[in-house]
Amino acid sequence: MIWVVTGVVVLLIAAVALARVRTDSAPARIRSRYGQTMVKITNVGVADRQLVIKGSIMGAMPATTVVRPEEIWKMLGCVGIRVVLAMPALLLIGWWRCVRPNSPAKVDGNARFR
Repeated sequence: MIWVVTGVVVLLIAAVALARVRTDSAPARIRSRYGQTMVKITNVGVADRQLVIKGSIMGAMPATTVVRPEEIWKMLGCVGIRVVLAMPALLLIGWWRCVRPNSPAKVDGNARFR
């Protein structure tokens, strides 16, 4: 039984490592419902016990956003059970689109996702 758990953990680590290598440091984009890039996130980190998000807004204005721990806690109230249940599938789909060669996520940065 321990070998099965160890194998699953190793496979998960390998999948995450593969996704990181294939996507390099490609920015993440938050899009409007019409496909326009609203926010491009280039870096997410932690500094002084706060979440620091760097990127650009509307393609023109560079921004560094700091999210305090109490705001992160408040955001949990915005996350419904449907979001929690959908997250594993969304992460798997995102991983698959990033590691697959010639996927819409890589070929066209402005591709509309359905």
